[in-house]
Amino acid sequence: MRNIVFLNGRFLPANEAMVSIFDRGFTYGDGLFETIRSYQGKIFAFDLHWERLTNGVQAIGIPFRPGKRYLSECIEKLLRLNNLTASDAYIRLTITRGIDFARIIPAGSLKPSVAIIAKPLEAKIKHYQQHGISAILLASKRNLPHIKSLNLLPNVMGLIEAKRRKAQEGIFTDGNKILEGTVTNIFIADGKGIKTPPIEDGILPGITRRLVIELARREGIKVSEVSLTKKELKDCREAFLTNSIMEITPLIRIEDTLIGGGTIGVLTKRFQQRYNFTVLNQVLA
Repeated sequence: MRNIVFLNGRFLPANEAMVSIFDRGFTYGDGLFETIRSYQGKIFAFDLHWERLTNGVQAIGIPFRPGKRYLSECIEKLLRLNNLTASDAYIRLTITRGIDFARIIPAGSLKPSVAIIAKPLEAKIKHYQQHGISAILLASKRNLPHIKSLNLLPNVMGLIEAKRRKAQEGIFTDGNKILEGTVTNIFIADGKGIKTPPIEDGILPGITRRLVIELARREGIKVSEVSLTKKELKDCREAFLTNSIMEITPLIRIEDTLIGGGTIGVLTKRFQQRYNFTVLNQVLA
């Protein structure tokens, strides 16, 4: 694989792409990002990622000017340069407020930094989708939950703790409520439909979460956005996690409790199949 990246209007070998130590993304985590998946060289759900991206930069006041078409063309070119048009790929778009020699409060006019990377998917993702993963509960929550901020230390520490306890994900909690995973949204099935915590509880509005909710409604499956307790998670018939890279991944264990007897639920499999059909339709369009 070639390792070419995009940085501030240029396509460069990764080892030549340098960001200033005065970039506010480095000094303060002052920026945001989007994690996107492509299939056979085609970017999936880019309109939704663009919507969340523009909402995010407006929320934190970054004067971001590149348009949607320009960014999508940059990503497509990056996929070609890295020979990723015949396979599926992981894409990360990062935007910071830019280089600033001032204090914590940003200077009046800064030029945002824009970086894009693309790489092959990790093989473990397919394994997780087919066999499920385990998770632990974390007594914390993400910073600035409504945007994909670069401030990810709670997420990093949560995943480190999950790995230490031989799990693949950590679930943020707020008292007795479950919120979301460090890198995922969560759904449970109770035999009547599916439930997921509402955005108002302080979770990231995930793109795949949104697509699953739309898919459920099209399929006539009842979907409820309601606060969920730790007990409801442990007692549910089946559960799954969602994000753009992992798509729909079964959650079969939460700490010492098996969910659904440790097997992948029928509804989870149905959502995986229907989601794959949605992706296939876009790829072949």
